[in-house]
Amino acid sequence: MPGNYDYTVTSAKTTLSASATKTMVLLAPGTPGLRLTELGVSFDGSTTGTGVQVDLYRVATLGSPAGTTTTPAKLTDDNAPAATATALTALSAEPTSVTILRSWLVSPFGGLLAMQEVLDREVGAITSGARIGLRCLTAAGVTPGCIAYLGFAE
Repeated sequence: MPGNYDYTVTSAKTTLSASATKTMVLLAPGTPGLRLTELGVSFDGSTTGTGVQVDLYRVATLGSPAGTTTTPAKLTDDNAPAATATALTALSAEPTSVTILRSWLVSPFGGLLAMQEVLDREVGAITSGARIGLRCLTAAGVTPGCIAYLGFAE
């Protein structure tokens, strides 16, 4: 059962394009699966603008996502084994179809969303072959820099 060790995946700072969708972190569970424990996203826009829609999603149809392969970092125990989950950050090709689990509108002008999941109500137990992601959707003229992370237990 997931929950023995904690890990995190953080994206590099990425400048978002206007009127675009960009997945910042996409997790693929290993064995025994994973539970999302926290998430965060922040923006460094220099002017106010239309809010950036931030979606936490589960992949319905994977397609061929592409991005930077990122190794999950051990969060709370240096002696923990390496995570079995794998991750992509700053995707250059998005999944074909997603199921939105939660959405927020966050100000691009210094906006911050940081959330810890409620114990025993975490998004997770994702089976092999499924994915969970955090993406940003920008409006016309909105191009902030973005950093995001997903924390998880397995």
